[in-house]
Amino acid sequence: MSLVKKLSVFLLLYLSSIQAVAQVYNSSASVAAGGTGRAAVEPGDASFLNPATMAHLGGRFFYTSFAQDEIAAFLSDNTKESTIPAAGAYVQKTTEIENLGELKEHDIAITMAEMFLNKWTVGLSVHYLEQSLPASSFTSYNADLGLLYTPVDSIGLGLVGYNLFGPPSNVPEEIRKKTKVGAGFNYVYRSFARFRADADSEGFIGLGLETFLNRFTVFRFGFSDDFDESQPRASVGAGFSGPRFRLNYAYYGNTQKSSDYRHSIDLIIPF
Repeated sequence: MSLVKKLSVFLLLYLSSIQAVAQVYNSSASVAAGGTGRAAVEPGDASFLNPATMAHLGGRFFYTSFAQDEIAAFLSDNTKESTIPAAGAYVQKTTEIENLGELKEHDIAITMAEMFLNKWTVGLSVHYLEQSLPASSFTSYNADLGLLYTPVDSIGLGLVGYNLFGPPSNVPEEIRKKTKVGAGFNYVYRSFARFRADADSEGFIGLGLETFLNRFTVFRFGFSDDFDESQPRASVGAGFSGPRFRLNYAYYGNTQKSSDYRHSIDLIIPF
């Protein structure tokens, strides 16, 4: 336990001292819950929010997600036959960057996770990132390291360090994926509701609530803000979990800027 505490404190202090400007990918489940999910277990989020959650994602999952100018895919295996819980993920997105033009990004991630000590899991995601602008293109490698502690089944605490290798010096500052730290909290109340909270060293904070109408249907609500840039967003969504497939829908909107909004839908197939 002392080793875990030392590692967590070192990671938090070191990464908090480094300015970060880039957000990570969120599935529709985490978007609808205020951009939270570092301590929750969701297919699609394991490779980008907290790789340590991969150790709790039992079975095999194929995940796809669609939003405006963004698509994602995720394939995971955490069965008795697998040597170690692992996943592969891909995100493609297009963003308009002021003074630079259209930015196209392709992020390929390989994730591995494992339980260690008692009630702790650790996970690692390695990323290969391609970024293209009208006048130039860049490639880089990086890694995320995550921890998840579940003292009881209903509570989860997450800590993640992103882009541990630091930003490439040849990439324009406006599109650099800088090093940052994120933390998350997850609490399930009597299989009726789940409360989520996330924060990171960019000044982001998110709060989320999930209410389970029955074993198949869930409604999600959330609020988030980036205090460095004052970007308050409200979100809402719904999910269906059937025996053969799952569907999640999410919508968020900037409460101060009507043009800043997002719809997304995810399809998850366990097999």
